Amino acid sequence: MPRRGIHPLLHRLTTVCTNGSTHRTWTTVKQLGDALFLQLDEHNHPAYAGREVKSAVTGQAAKFKRKFDFLSQGVKRSKK
Repeated sequence: MPRRGIHPLLHRLTTVCTNGSTHRTWTTVKQLGDALFLQLDEHNHPAYAGREVKSAVTGQAAKFKRKFDFLSQGVKRSKK
């Protein structure tokens, strides 16, 4: 038998995007003035907007690419 009273209360929340569009959603946190103003959304975030994101050159993915890039080019790697 399910227990009663263990789930949090849900409240309606309006999210306001950077372009002014609004969306209604649910939240468990009671907000003062039920609006959440977003600084990053699908209109200005590089991952959603299609802009290229600069990645770190010294990261693990870059190190892996430098080490094994020869496999995608069909060239044999020389031993150092």
